Amino acid sequence: MKKSIQFVALAMLLSQAAIAQENISFGPLAGVSIAKFRGDLSNQAWNPGPTLGGFINYSANSGFGVSGQVLYTQLGSGTKLGDDVIRLNYIQVPILATYFLGKFGQKVRPKLFLGPHVNFLLNAKNQDGVDLNPKIGDSRRFKSIDAGLTAGVGLNVRLANKIWLNTDVRYGMGLVPLGPEGLIKIYNQNFGVNVGVSFPLGKYSPKTGRVTNR
Repeated sequence: MKKSIQFVALAMLLSQAAIAQENISFGPLAGVSIAKFRGDLSNQAWNPGPTLGGFINYSANSGFGVSGQVLYTQLGSGTKLGDDVIRLNYIQVPILATYFLGKFGQKVRPKLFLGPHVNFLLNAKNQDGVDLNPKIGDSRRFKSIDAGLTAGVGLNVRLANKIWLNTDVRYGMGLVPLGPEGLIKIYNQNFGVNVGVSFPLGKYSPKTGRVTNR
């Protein structure tokens, strides 16, 4: 987990160093997460759940940028053998290095993004709302913190001056086993489809370290 935190910090530093004239925007984001466990399990099925949260974007004339997000998102898995569903509800924090295609200022900007994410488990329940993560001895079935990588593509469309529709399709791959040591190894994975709207916040100056309104 220490390596995961260092990875996030490194991604933030590299992204900040790569952009010289950041424009800052923020806004809400909502979408759907379609999740299934991967690892030492069979007969798993994709299961949909909600995603809801907010983001802050840094972008530059060069096309490079970074997006920090705080999301409530539902992961877990269904099963092909019945109606049982495991719903893992997380607060997810992705830090995404972004590259915008096309020219700065054009109305439609495709984008590519990649970066680490950290998940903080809120609860684990089945389809009936039964707690699936009670404390047994000194451990629980599911760890409280998960980490992985997120990659995706998207499209930003200008709705008005400095107001943008943000859309993306992403894949998240967990890199940390969900259970305690000694149990079968399973990991999170999910596809996400999200829509958001960004509003201008200001301009960040690397020289002063301040954000000013335009």
